[in-house]
Amino acid sequence: MRTASRPIQPIDWNSLPLLLGEKDAASITGLSLSFFRKSRCEGTRGKGMPPPPFVCIGGRRDYNAADLRSWVEGLPSREPI
Repeated sequence: MRTASRPIQPIDWNSLPLLLGEKDAASITGLSLSFFRKSRCEGTRGKGMPPPPFVCIGGRRDYNAADLRSWVEGLPSREPI
């Protein structure tokens, strides 16, 4: 039996800090932490999805909130069935 998917919550981009850690970026976008880690290493993911832009600061990999927003808004939308 399939479980109902969780409803997508709107993102209040203006309330986010300038830089987001990978866990926050995953949580906000609804994508897995694994997706963010693999996309940094492998580049373009399945079905041609480009990786989100990130910045390296020391050993951290952070995501600029404005860049992440542009990336999300630039993703192709899916047609409903």
